[in-house]
Amino acid sequence: MGRLGRSKVASSHQLLTDHGRASDIIRPLGSFEHMFWLIDQNRSVHFAVTAQIAGKATPDDWRQALDRVQGRHPILSVCIDGSPGSVPRFRQVEAAPIPLRIVEENPKTSWEEEVGEELATPFDPSRAPLIRAVLIQGSQNTAFTLVAHHSIADGLSVAYAIRDTLSALSGALLEPLPLSPSQEEILAACAAPVALACAPPEQGHLPAGNQGTYRPLDHARPTVKGLRLARALTASLRDRARQEGTTVHGALCAALAIAGRKVSADWREIPLRIASPISTRQTLEVGESCGVFLGAAIGVFDRQAAGFWEVARDAKTAVAHGQTRDGVAALLSAFEQVVGNGAEIPAAAAFIATVFAHEAILTNLGAPTFDSRFGPLKLEAMWGPAVLLGIEGEQTIGVATINGSICLTHTGYAPPEGLLEMMRNVLIEACQ
Repeated sequence: MGRLGRSKVASSHQLLTDHGRASDIIRPLGSFEHMFWLIDQNRSVHFAVTAQIAGKATPDDWRQALDRVQGRHPILSVCIDGSPGSVPRFRQVEAAPIPLRIVEENPKTSWEEEVGEELATPFDPSRAPLIRAVLIQGSQNTAFTLVAHHSIADGLSVAYAIRDTLSALSGALLEPLPLSPSQEEILAACAAPVALACAPPEQGHLPAGNQGTYRPLDHARPTVKGLRLARALTASLRDRARQEGTTVHGALCAALAIAGRKVSADWREIPLRIASPISTRQTLEVGESCGVFLGAAIGVFDRQAAGFWEVARDAKTAVAHGQTRDGVAALLSAFEQVVGNGAEIPAAAAFIATVFAHEAILTNLGAPTFDSRFGPLKLEAMWGPAVLLGIEGEQTIGVATINGSICLTHTGYAPPEGLLEMMRNVLIEACQ
């Protein structure tokens, strides 16, 4: 059976219009949220995370579970009021259920195509909610994807929302959480002083290489592919990285840099820039609410020959400052200087293409601590985040470690063939 299109399972809520009566302004967007809102209007930067699940539930059960998750996380019921040049605000819309699209295909093989389709389908930020779901039902298995506008959520937010959906399906109670403040509000509330007025990166300290160029607005659908590393390799990589004084993320950066140069001629003669989104949840002592709790760092890997573990240690160093409160404050200060008094879309897009120019993104959810068993359902794998910023030639590797295995997701408009397989081969060789 084929897809059922963009039909939605019936909900107990009645969807209100953009300016419905059940709406309230709740807070202005923080600088990172504001930046995502602007650059999404230049090229779509929404993202997807997919869970592969052993077992299945009825569409009505999924619908009710999504409604309960939306009730737990207030940010999943908002739209954004504002226009470029203004200071946008989140507005709560009470009766705007999360859209649920149902596809009857093989969930183990068709999730990649469906995620590509979702990434090619933009959000309208003026209409709530800024999240949607895709359910792929097989005879015994399920793939469940949440797709979110990047102004309301980061990758871990969506991972937690997937966990909450599975918990709701298993009959667990979901306690409502408060609306998350912006990162600036959290920093301002901290008692210890931080460098809130840090200057943005200067031209002389920008990553080596050319400014990023945005790809044409051709509404192309990106290619998405997943590959799961064996548990033995995952464990060996974790242990060896610790012995070598680096991290799994650092090792994955090294594998991406080395493998990328093996499969892509374009990457062989340039300083390779890998952007690493950094979760600030631990740094800012944030819990499991949905929101944008991110920093970022760029690691530059030149053409000179270096051993795998040396590259991995350099990658760890590149992200270290972004994991501190001062590093988070410095990045937010840089964003605030661009968007603080309202900014136009071209200014935000030029800032990202200059300060965050990159050839690749490695976005790592780590190993979420929640259980993989949810009543009769079992979480077997998690794919993503699948995301692109619209830069010509960029490739994104999403990482999540579930049940002791690293899941790698490659997203790109023109992906070099065999990148994930080559990364696996490089990691096997490095761990021997």
